[in-house]
Amino acid sequence: MAVDMKTKAGKRVVRNPRRGARLTPLYQQVYVALREELGSGGLDPARPLPSEPALAERFSVSRITIRKTLEQLENEGLVRRVRGVGTFPVPGLTVEDRIANISGFLENLLSFERSTTAETLSWEMLPEPPKGPAALLGDGPCLRIVRLRSYRGRPISFTTICVPQVHAGLLDRETAADTPVIHLLEARGVVAERTEQAISAVAAEDRAAALLGVPPGSPLIAMRRLMLDVARAPVLHQESLYAPDRFEYRMTLTRTHIGPVARWTPIA
Repeated sequence: MAVDMKTKAGKRVVRNPRRGARLTPLYQQVYVALREELGSGGLDPARPLPSEPALAERFSVSRITIRKTLEQLENEGLVRRVRGVGTFPVPGLTVEDRIANISGFLENLLSFERSTTAETLSWEMLPEPPKGPAALLGDGPCLRIVRLRSYRGRPISFTTICVPQVHAGLLDRETAADTPVIHLLEARGVVAERTEQAISAVAAEDRAAALLGVPPGSPLIAMRRLMLDVARAPVLHQESLYAPDRFEYRMTLTRTHIGPVARWTPIA
């Protein structure tokens, strides 16, 4: 696990406590740090960022790494570069512009999906669910839908959805547009009453990395959801991969037990 540390001199350095462990690419680490500053609202859009040599010194990386980082920030519309003058923050950025909440509550996720657009990359029937968590759908054919979801024109999630055959016939690619699949099913009378959800981290494989605009091997947030109806029969399984620098997991807890061992319960 790489650890980002800030020294007394204000430099950021990356230390790896386990020899041989794979590090996140340096430019990605610098990118995340600069993106946090740009989203904080504390930078003056009329003043340029420190020069490439100054940033390289601050983060203890090469100028090539800084240049690659600034290019990515410019491509995302977070900075503007003026030849011979410097790199300036783009005015008007807020925390909400740069980060979204993927809290564990389903209604928040669906609300977020309604504010985005999706491109359907594939729509195909499979003789059985893929190996892995999607196998929780059980035996038999399933419909697999692969989508790239974007927010304000930027790709933010790569999603694979599997729907059991019993419900697959209710869906039509031509009319689905970018509507969340669970909403399409609910419109046809299939209602999810229970959701089992898990969040973990995975390394970006080549296809997901290319679509999300991150280097292969970069860490991604993986969110898996198995939706069940009132009879506990599977409605769909969904796995979404998110670039972590664009999201945060946010939850409010309330204390339910006073004593030697504190107990906390999420507030819905």
